[in-house]
Amino acid sequence: MAKESKFPFDLDLSSLDTGSITNILNDIEQHLPLMESQGDLSQLLQVKAFFEKELKAASRLH
Repeated sequence: MAKESKFPFDLDLSSLDTGSITNILNDIEQHLPLMESQGDLSQLLQVKAFFEKELKAASRLH
């Protein structure tokens, strides 16, 4: 049986600035239409929400 991963995952994003997170969000947006299953789409939307929350919550400098 596959072990379920912890989600939301625990990442240290302190080294990323707003530009880096914005680039990640843009990449996610480009990949959304390519998701073949509803599960994949759902998981990618969770990742997107995670990065959007991080972008809003952190005071980041370029």
